[in-house]
Amino acid sequence: MLTAATKWVNPSQDFRRKYERKNYSADIVFASNGRVLQGSLKDISIGGVFILTKHANLLCEGEVVTISIPFTDGRKHVKRSGRILWKNSTGFAVGFAL
Repeated sequence: MLTAATKWVNPSQDFRRKYERKNYSADIVFASNGRVLQGSLKDISIGGVFILTKHANLLCEGEVVTISIPFTDGRKHVKRSGRILWKNSTGFAVGFAL
């Protein structure tokens, strides 16, 4: 579970991911604080995702987002919520509570 006391590592620092990420290119919608925004998944793992979006400047680290992730066949979606771990000018990383 993610807590406010958890310290997140900046992606530019040396660290190892707990779960392997896979490339997963898909257009998505995500919601946070009553806003529905668009972006594209860059990669995904059991532990989280990276989302490319022009809306990264509207979001804050630690904010909860709900993401609608399409299955590869595009016919169904799964919704997952998580916290923004870090962001940059091109997007943000979300960690799922496991």
